[in-house]
Amino acid sequence: MTKILSAFTTTGISFMLLLLFSSCKKNDASDGQASLKQDTIVVQSISNSAGNVDASRKGWIDLYDGIAYTQSQAALNSSSIDFSYNYHGGGCSTCRFFESMKSMSGRTGDVVSFSTITISSMINAEWHDSVTAADFGSIKTGADIDALFTKKKIVIWNGGDDVTDRNSDVAKGKIFAFTDKNGKKGFFRISDYIANVPDGDPATLTLYVKIQK
Repeated sequence: MTKILSAFTTTGISFMLLLLFSSCKKNDASDGQASLKQDTIVVQSISNSAGNVDASRKGWIDLYDGIAYTQSQAALNSSSIDFSYNYHGGGCSTCRFFESMKSMSGRTGDVVSFSTITISSMINAEWHDSVTAADFGSIKTGADIDALFTKKKIVIWNGGDDVTDRNSDVAKGKIFAFTDKNGKKGFFRISDYIANVPDGDPATLTLYVKIQK
């Protein structure tokens, strides 16, 4: 009887330890996932065929909340806006690019209605730092973002960056690294898109965003 109780007790302890270990592993995984935020954002070029802002276009981007705004909506949420998206506008008739609010405020009146001018930065990380689609896919936690910045020695020095090489509308790189207005690091990947659309076209892009919480 003593042996049976001893075996039962040992088995019970082992079972409890197994449950505890499994619970810890699960919590570790969920904690990691909780440190990463993911969104899909559909954005449109802010420029019309005359190179001016089309007020109906959702090309003003809040990366953390995963929202694209029109110009008037962006003005009401100016502390949240990181970048605008532009196709064949902004004084460059061959460019497809993203631009920060700080950069825009220094060269255009398009953000005069914004009460907050944020400072966000980015770089085309596929073009400058050889970040691949596989690298982007491997990001599962906020710590993975820091690790990829370190591994690729990414230094962000731009208030925006080009998608294309300015001689064609073929992408130089589709994966961008960024630091948002609150200092959160992240990456986004742009989808395939229809190249060489006419001036003034919305030139729609889909952004797949991964950002630290």
